[in-house]
Amino acid sequence: MTVTAVVFDGRFRCLAVIVPVAHDDDLRHPAGAAARFPSERMLPGDRLALAALEATLESARDAGERRPALELLAGSLVELGVRAAPSARSMQLVARDRDAWLRRLRSGNRSPSTISAYRIAIDDLLDWANRQNRTRELLDEQTVVDYLDAYRQEHDPAPATYYRRFVLLRRFMQWLSRRQGTPDPFLELEAPPKPRQERDWLTREEFAALLSAAEHPQRRRPGIEQRDRLVLMALVLTGLRRAELIAIKWTDVDLCSERPSLLVRCGKGGKPRRQPLPLQLASELAAWRAERNDPAPSSFVFCGLAGGRLQENVLADIIRRSARRAGLQKKVSAHTLRHTAATWLRQETGDTRLVAEYLGHSDLSTVSRYAHVAAEEMHAAVQSLGDRLYGDVNENPDLPAAA
Repeated sequence: MTVTAVVFDGRFRCLAVIVPVAHDDDLRHPAGAAARFPSERMLPGDRLALAALEATLESARDAGERRPALELLAGSLVELGVRAAPSARSMQLVARDRDAWLRRLRSGNRSPSTISAYRIAIDDLLDWANRQNRTRELLDEQTVVDYLDAYRQEHDPAPATYYRRFVLLRRFMQWLSRRQGTPDPFLELEAPPKPRQERDWLTREEFAALLSAAEHPQRRRPGIEQRDRLVLMALVLTGLRRAELIAIKWTDVDLCSERPSLLVRCGKGGKPRRQPLPLQLASELAAWRAERNDPAPSSFVFCGLAGGRLQENVLADIIRRSARRAGLQKKVSAHTLRHTAATWLRQETGDTRLVAEYLGHSDLSTVSRYAHVAAEEMHAAVQSLGDRLYGDVNENPDLPAAA
Protein backbone atom coordinates (compact mmCIF):
# COMPACT_ATOMS: atom_id res chain seq x y z
CA MET A 1 0.00 0.00 0.00
CA THR A 2 1.06 3.64 -0.18
CA VAL A 3 1.49 5.70 2.97
CA THR A 4 2.65 9.22 3.66
CA ALA A 5 5.96 9.19 5.50
CA VAL A 6 7.54 12.25 7.08
CA VAL A 7 11.20 12.91 6.30
CA PHE A 8 13.60 15.72 7.05
CA ASP A 9 16.14 17.69 5.07
CA GLY A 10 19.71 18.30 6.18
CA ARG A 11 18.59 20.98 8.62
CA PHE A 12 15.97 18.59 10.07
CA ARG A 13 13.06 20.51 8.63
CA CYS A 14 9.91 18.49 8.06
CA LEU A 15 9.07 17.46 4.47
CA ALA A 16 6.24 15.19 3.30
CA VAL A 17 7.11 12.54 0.69
CA ILE A 18 5.25 9.50 -0.59
CA VAL A 19 6.96 6.20 0.15
CA PRO A 20 5.43 2.97 -1.19
CA VAL A 21 5.43 0.46 1.67
CA ALA A 22 4.21 -3.10 1.36
CA HIS A 23 4.38 -4.40 4.92
CA ASP A 24 5.13 -3.48 8.53
CA ASP A 25 8.50 -5.14 8.01
CA ASP A 26 9.50 -2.29 5.73
CA LEU A 27 8.93 0.12 8.58
CA ARG A 28 11.05 -2.01 10.90
CA HIS A 29 13.72 -1.98 8.24
CA PRO A 30 13.68 1.42 6.55
CA ALA A 31 16.55 0.41 4.34
CA GLY A 32 14.07 -1.86 2.51
CA ALA A 33 11.70 1.04 2.04
CA ALA A 34 14.56 3.29 0.95
CA ALA A 35 15.56 0.77 -1.69
CA ARG A 36 12.19 1.34 -3.36
CA PHE A 37 12.73 5.08 -3.28
CA PRO A 38 15.01 6.43 -6.06
CA SER A 39 18.29 7.43 -4.40
CA GLU A 40 18.63 10.52 -6.56
CA ARG A 41 15.46 11.90 -4.95
CA MET A 42 16.69 11.28 -1.38
CA LEU A 43 17.67 14.38 0.54
CA PRO A 44 20.65 14.19 2.92
CA GLY A 45 18.41 14.09 5.96
CA ASP A 46 16.05 11.38 4.66
CA ARG A 47 18.27 8.43 5.58
CA LEU A 48 18.80 9.96 9.03
CA ALA A 49 15.04 10.25 9.47
CA LEU A 50 14.46 6.65 8.37
CA ALA A 51 17.11 5.44 10.77
CA ALA A 52 15.45 7.40 13.58
CA LEU A 53 12.11 5.80 12.74
CA GLU A 54 13.69 2.36 12.77
CA ALA A 55 15.24 3.02 16.18
CA THR A 56 11.86 4.20 17.50
CA LEU A 57 10.13 1.02 16.37
CA GLU A 58 12.85 -1.28 17.68
CA SER A 59 12.79 0.44 21.07
CA ALA A 60 8.99 0.18 21.26
CA ARG A 61 8.94 -3.49 20.29
CA ASP A 62 11.68 -4.30 22.80
CA ALA A 63 9.50 -2.68 25.47
CA GLY A 64 6.59 -4.97 24.50
CA GLU A 65 4.59 -2.32 22.66
CA ARG A 66 2.17 -4.03 20.22
CA ARG A 67 0.40 -1.05 18.69
CA PRO A 68 0.52 -0.71 14.88
CA ALA A 69 3.76 0.71 13.52
CA LEU A 70 2.23 3.83 12.00
CA GLU A 71 0.49 4.70 15.27
CA LEU A 72 3.79 4.43 17.13
CA LEU A 73 5.58 6.57 14.57
CA ALA A 74 2.83 9.19 14.66
CA GLY A 75 3.24 9.55 18.42
CA SER A 76 7.00 9.80 18.04
CA LEU A 77 6.68 12.58 15.46
CA VAL A 78 4.32 14.52 17.71
CA GLU A 79 6.96 14.41 20.46
CA LEU A 80 9.41 15.94 17.97
CA GLY A 81 6.96 18.78 17.34
CA VAL A 82 5.72 17.56 13.95
CA ARG A 83 2.04 18.35 13.58
CA ALA A 84 -0.21 16.97 10.88
CA ALA A 85 -2.58 19.23 8.99
CA PRO A 86 -6.17 19.23 10.29
CA SER A 87 -7.90 16.11 9.05
CA ALA A 88 -11.24 15.92 7.31
CA ARG A 89 -11.80 12.98 9.66
CA SER A 90 -11.50 15.12 12.77
CA MET A 91 -15.17 14.56 13.65
CA GLN A 92 -14.78 10.78 13.37
CA LEU A 93 -11.59 10.84 15.43
CA VAL A 94 -13.17 12.81 18.27
CA ALA A 95 -16.36 10.73 18.26
CA ARG A 96 -14.50 7.41 18.17
CA ASP A 97 -11.89 8.31 20.75
CA ARG A 98 -14.55 9.71 23.06
CA ASP A 99 -15.64 6.14 23.80
CA ALA A 100 -12.05 5.00 24.33
CA TRP A 101 -11.46 7.92 26.72
CA LEU A 102 -14.57 7.13 28.75
CA ARG A 103 -13.47 3.48 29.00
CA ARG A 104 -10.10 4.60 30.33
CA LEU A 105 -11.82 6.73 32.95
CA ARG A 106 -13.96 3.79 34.07
CA SER A 107 -10.96 1.48 34.30
CA GLY A 108 -9.23 4.19 36.35
CA ASN A 109 -12.13 4.02 38.79
CA ARG A 110 -13.16 7.62 38.21
CA SER A 111 -16.48 8.64 39.72
CA PRO A 112 -19.70 8.35 37.68
CA SER A 113 -20.19 12.12 37.94
CA THR A 114 -16.73 12.76 36.43
CA ILE A 115 -17.36 10.32 33.58
CA SER A 116 -20.75 11.91 32.94
CA ALA A 117 -19.21 15.40 32.89
CA TYR A 118 -16.67 14.34 30.23
CA ARG A 119 -19.36 12.69 28.12
CA ILE A 120 -21.62 15.74 28.27
CA ALA A 121 -18.77 18.14 27.41
CA ILE A 122 -17.52 16.12 24.42
CA ASP A 123 -21.02 15.42 23.10
CA ASP A 124 -21.90 19.12 23.35
CA LEU A 125 -18.81 20.01 21.31
CA LEU A 126 -19.72 17.40 18.66
CA ASP A 127 -23.33 18.58 18.52
CA TRP A 128 -22.26 22.22 18.12
CA ALA A 129 -19.81 21.28 15.36
CA ASN A 130 -22.59 19.44 13.51
CA ARG A 131 -24.97 22.39 13.78
CA GLN A 132 -22.30 24.85 12.65
CA ASN A 133 -20.97 22.63 9.85
CA ARG A 134 -17.53 22.68 11.49
CA THR A 135 -16.99 18.93 11.69
CA ARG A 136 -13.84 19.08 9.53
CA GLU A 137 -12.23 21.69 11.81
CA LEU A 138 -12.62 20.21 15.28
CA LEU A 139 -8.88 20.08 15.78
CA ASP A 140 -8.42 23.76 14.91
CA GLU A 141 -7.77 26.20 17.72
CA GLN A 142 -10.20 28.72 16.23
CA THR A 143 -12.99 26.14 16.18
CA VAL A 144 -12.50 25.40 19.88
CA VAL A 145 -12.43 29.12 20.68
CA ASP A 146 -15.66 29.65 18.73
CA TYR A 147 -17.32 26.73 20.53
CA LEU A 148 -16.32 28.05 23.96
CA ASP A 149 -17.64 31.51 23.05
CA ALA A 150 -20.91 29.98 21.89
CA TYR A 151 -21.15 27.90 25.06
CA ARG A 152 -20.83 31.02 27.22
CA GLN A 153 -23.33 33.02 25.17
CA GLU A 154 -25.87 30.20 25.02
CA HIS A 155 -25.70 28.94 28.61
CA ASP A 156 -24.22 31.84 30.60
CA PRO A 157 -22.43 29.36 32.90
CA ALA A 158 -21.07 30.26 36.30
CA PRO A 159 -17.28 30.87 36.29
CA ALA A 160 -16.67 27.53 37.99
CA THR A 161 -18.85 25.71 35.45
CA TYR A 162 -17.09 27.33 32.48
CA TYR A 163 -13.67 26.60 33.99
CA ARG A 164 -14.56 22.93 34.40
CA ARG A 165 -15.86 22.66 30.81
CA PHE A 166 -12.59 24.16 29.54
CA VAL A 167 -10.44 21.81 31.63
CA LEU A 168 -12.42 18.69 30.70
CA LEU A 169 -12.15 19.36 26.97
CA ARG A 170 -8.47 20.31 27.25
CA ARG A 171 -7.58 17.05 28.99
CA PHE A 172 -9.48 15.00 26.43
CA MET A 173 -7.97 16.82 23.45
CA GLN A 174 -4.44 16.55 24.87
CA TRP A 175 -4.89 12.80 25.20
CA LEU A 176 -6.39 12.51 21.71
CA SER A 177 -3.56 14.49 20.12
CA ARG A 178 -0.93 12.25 21.73
CA ARG A 179 -2.84 9.14 20.74
CA GLN A 180 -3.45 10.10 17.10
CA GLY A 181 -0.53 12.41 16.34
CA THR A 182 -2.98 15.22 15.59
CA PRO A 183 -2.75 18.92 16.47
CA ASP A 184 -3.78 19.84 20.01
CA PRO A 185 -6.17 22.79 19.63
CA PHE A 186 -5.66 23.73 23.29
CA LEU A 187 -1.85 23.88 23.02
CA GLU A 188 -1.64 27.67 22.87
CA LEU A 189 -4.89 28.48 24.68
CA GLU A 190 -4.62 29.97 28.14
CA ALA A 191 -7.05 28.57 30.68
CA PRO A 192 -9.44 30.99 32.40
CA PRO A 193 -8.50 31.82 35.99
CA LYS A 194 -9.64 29.16 38.42
CA PRO A 195 -12.52 30.70 40.37
CA ARG A 196 -12.44 30.70 44.12
CA GLN A 197 -15.77 29.34 45.27
CA GLU A 198 -17.23 30.71 48.46
CA ARG A 199 -19.57 28.00 49.66
CA ASP A 200 -22.10 28.34 52.41
CA TRP A 201 -21.94 26.40 55.64
CA LEU A 202 -24.49 26.14 58.42
CA THR A 203 -24.37 27.36 61.97
CA ARG A 204 -25.52 24.94 64.64
CA GLU A 205 -28.83 26.80 64.90
CA GLU A 206 -29.40 26.54 61.15
CA PHE A 207 -28.60 22.83 61.16
CA ALA A 208 -30.98 22.27 64.09
CA ALA A 209 -33.76 23.89 62.03
CA LEU A 210 -32.84 21.72 59.02
CA LEU A 211 -32.95 18.58 61.17
CA SER A 212 -36.30 19.51 62.72
CA ALA A 213 -37.81 20.03 59.26
CA ALA A 214 -36.57 16.59 58.14
CA GLU A 215 -38.09 14.97 61.23
CA HIS A 216 -41.50 16.55 60.56
CA PRO A 217 -42.22 16.09 56.84
CA GLN A 218 -45.54 17.05 55.29
CA ARG A 219 -46.08 13.51 54.00
CA ARG A 220 -45.41 10.83 56.58
CA ARG A 221 -44.32 7.35 55.60
CA PRO A 222 -43.00 4.62 57.92
CA GLY A 223 -39.30 5.03 58.61
CA ILE A 224 -38.78 8.04 56.33
CA GLU A 225 -38.39 10.57 59.14
CA GLN A 226 -35.77 8.44 60.88
CA ARG A 227 -33.89 7.76 57.67
CA ASP A 228 -33.82 11.42 56.67
CA ARG A 229 -32.63 12.41 60.14
CA LEU A 230 -29.83 9.83 60.00
CA VAL A 231 -28.81 10.97 56.51
CA LEU A 232 -28.37 14.56 57.71
CA MET A 233 -26.61 13.55 60.93
CA ALA A 234 -24.25 11.23 59.08
CA LEU A 235 -23.34 13.91 56.53
CA VAL A 236 -22.61 16.59 59.12
CA LEU A 237 -20.76 14.29 61.54
CA THR A 238 -18.60 12.44 59.01
CA GLY A 239 -18.08 14.98 56.22
CA LEU A 240 -18.74 12.26 53.64
CA ARG A 241 -19.39 13.12 50.02
CA ARG A 242 -22.86 12.19 48.82
CA ALA A 243 -21.59 9.33 46.62
CA GLU A 244 -19.60 7.98 49.56
CA LEU A 245 -22.60 8.11 51.89
CA ILE A 246 -25.07 6.29 49.67
CA ALA A 247 -22.51 3.56 48.87
CA ILE A 248 -22.12 2.48 52.53
CA LYS A 249 -23.21 -1.07 53.28
CA TRP A 250 -23.75 -2.61 56.72
CA THR A 251 -20.63 -4.70 56.26
CA ASP A 252 -18.66 -1.42 56.07
CA VAL A 253 -19.90 -0.22 59.47
CA ASP A 254 -18.34 -1.14 62.82
CA LEU A 255 -20.77 -0.11 65.55
CA CYS A 256 -19.73 -2.42 68.39
CA SER A 257 -16.16 -1.40 69.19
CA GLU A 258 -15.09 1.32 71.62
CA ARG A 259 -14.16 3.42 68.59
CA PRO A 260 -16.98 2.91 66.06
CA SER A 261 -16.21 3.73 62.46
CA LEU A 262 -17.20 3.13 58.87
CA LEU A 263 -15.14 2.18 55.85
CA VAL A 264 -15.25 4.41 52.78
CA ARG A 265 -14.25 1.84 50.20
CA CYS A 266 -13.88 4.17 47.26
CA GLY A 267 -13.23 7.81 48.10
CA LYS A 268 -12.16 10.46 45.63
CA GLY A 269 -9.36 9.13 43.45
CA GLY A 270 -10.30 5.58 44.41
CA LYS A 271 -8.65 5.90 47.84
CA PRO A 272 -10.27 4.00 50.74
CA ARG A 273 -10.28 5.42 54.25
CA ARG A 274 -11.62 4.61 57.70
CA GLN A 275 -13.98 7.29 59.05
CA PRO A 276 -14.60 7.58 62.83
CA LEU A 277 -18.15 7.82 64.16
CA PRO A 278 -19.34 9.57 67.32
CA LEU A 279 -20.77 7.12 69.84
CA GLN A 280 -24.19 8.79 69.65
CA LEU A 281 -24.41 8.37 65.88
CA ALA A 282 -23.22 4.77 66.16
CA SER A 283 -25.99 4.11 68.67
CA GLU A 284 -28.62 5.61 66.36
CA LEU A 285 -27.36 3.53 63.44
CA ALA A 286 -27.49 0.37 65.56
CA ALA A 287 -31.11 1.11 66.50
CA TRP A 288 -31.89 1.79 62.82
CA ARG A 289 -30.42 -1.56 61.83
CA ALA A 290 -32.40 -3.37 64.53
CA GLU A 291 -35.66 -1.77 63.38
CA ARG A 292 -34.96 -3.06 59.90
CA ASN A 293 -34.72 -6.62 61.28
CA ASP A 294 -30.94 -6.91 60.97
CA PRO A 295 -30.56 -6.57 57.19
CA ALA A 296 -27.93 -8.58 55.32
CA PRO A 297 -24.35 -7.28 55.55
CA SER A 298 -24.41 -6.57 51.81
CA SER A 299 -27.49 -4.31 52.17
CA PHE A 300 -27.11 -0.56 51.89
CA VAL A 301 -27.44 1.47 55.07
CA PHE A 302 -29.54 4.18 53.42
CA CYS A 303 -32.27 2.95 51.09
CA GLY A 304 -35.04 4.35 48.94
CA LEU A 305 -38.72 3.49 49.32
CA ALA A 306 -38.31 0.43 47.08
CA GLY A 307 -35.52 -0.93 49.27
CA GLY A 308 -32.61 -0.33 46.89
CA ARG A 309 -29.73 2.05 47.38
CA LEU A 310 -30.69 5.65 48.01
CA GLN A 311 -30.22 7.60 44.76
CA GLU A 312 -28.25 10.83 44.59
CA ASN A 313 -31.22 12.82 43.30
CA VAL A 314 -33.37 11.54 46.19
CA LEU A 315 -30.68 12.52 48.70
CA ALA A 316 -30.49 15.99 47.13
CA ASP A 317 -34.27 16.31 47.36
CA ILE A 318 -34.26 15.33 51.06
CA ILE A 319 -31.83 18.15 51.82
CA ARG A 320 -33.46 20.71 49.54
CA ARG A 321 -36.97 20.00 50.83
CA SER A 322 -35.84 20.19 54.47
CA ALA A 323 -33.98 23.46 53.87
CA ARG A 324 -37.03 25.01 52.24
CA ARG A 325 -39.34 23.96 55.09
CA ALA A 326 -36.79 25.22 57.63
CA GLY A 327 -36.86 28.64 55.97
CA LEU A 328 -33.10 28.70 55.30
CA GLN A 329 -31.99 31.37 52.85
CA LYS A 330 -28.75 29.59 52.03
CA LYS A 331 -28.48 27.09 49.20
CA VAL A 332 -28.02 23.81 51.05
CA SER A 333 -26.68 20.59 49.50
CA ALA A 334 -24.72 17.53 50.62
CA HIS A 335 -21.55 19.48 49.86
CA THR A 336 -22.77 22.33 52.07
CA LEU A 337 -22.97 19.83 54.95
CA ARG A 338 -19.46 18.61 54.13
CA HIS A 339 -18.24 22.21 54.42
CA THR A 340 -20.20 22.52 57.64
CA ALA A 341 -18.60 19.39 59.09
CA ALA A 342 -15.09 20.62 58.23
CA THR A 343 -15.74 24.07 59.66
CA TRP A 344 -17.13 22.73 62.93
CA LEU A 345 -14.22 20.33 63.35
CA ARG A 346 -11.70 23.10 62.69
CA GLN A 347 -13.47 25.30 65.22
CA GLU A 348 -13.39 22.47 67.73
CA THR A 349 -9.74 21.47 67.28
CA GLY A 350 -7.89 24.21 65.36
CA ASP A 351 -5.94 21.37 63.68
CA THR A 352 -5.91 21.62 59.89
CA ARG A 353 -4.00 18.35 59.51
CA LEU A 354 -6.72 16.54 61.40
CA VAL A 355 -9.39 18.21 59.25
CA ALA A 356 -7.53 17.19 56.06
CA GLU A 357 -7.46 13.56 57.22
CA TYR A 358 -11.11 13.76 58.21
CA LEU A 359 -12.10 14.98 54.75
CA GLY A 360 -9.87 12.48 52.95
CA HIS A 361 -7.62 15.20 51.51
CA SER A 362 -3.91 14.67 50.99
CA ASP A 363 -3.27 18.36 50.26
CA LEU A 364 -3.52 20.67 53.26
CA SER A 365 -4.11 23.68 51.02
CA THR A 366 -7.47 22.21 50.04
CA VAL A 367 -8.71 22.44 53.63
CA SER A 368 -8.87 26.23 53.38
CA ARG A 369 -11.78 25.88 50.94
CA TYR A 370 -13.74 23.79 53.45
CA ALA A 371 -12.90 24.94 56.99
CA HIS A 372 -14.44 28.41 57.01
CA VAL A 373 -13.89 31.12 59.60
CA ALA A 374 -16.97 32.74 61.08
CA ALA A 375 -16.96 36.54 61.48
CA GLU A 376 -17.40 36.26 65.26
CA GLU A 377 -14.40 33.92 65.39
CA MET A 378 -12.24 36.51 63.68
CA HIS A 379 -13.40 39.27 66.04
CA ALA A 380 -12.85 37.02 69.06
CA ALA A 381 -9.35 36.11 67.89
CA VAL A 382 -8.41 39.78 67.30
CA GLN A 383 -9.87 40.77 70.67
CA SER A 384 -7.90 37.99 72.36
CA LEU A 385 -4.73 39.25 70.69
CA GLY A 386 -5.50 42.79 71.86
CA ASP A 387 -6.23 41.63 75.42
CA ARG A 388 -2.91 39.81 75.53
CA LEU A 389 -0.95 42.73 74.10
CA TYR A 390 -2.56 45.35 76.36
CA GLY A 391 -2.06 43.04 79.29
CA ASP A 392 1.64 42.79 78.48
CA VAL A 393 1.90 46.59 78.12
CA ASN A 394 0.26 47.20 81.48
CA GLU A 395 2.50 44.66 83.18
CA ASN A 396 5.70 46.02 81.57
CA PRO A 397 6.04 49.84 81.71
CA ASP A 398 9.03 49.69 79.33
CA LEU A 399 6.74 48.71 76.46
CA PRO A 400 5.02 51.60 74.62
CA ALA A 401 1.57 52.27 76.01
CA ALA A 402 -1.56 52.51 73.88
CA ALA A 403 -2.54 55.98 72.69
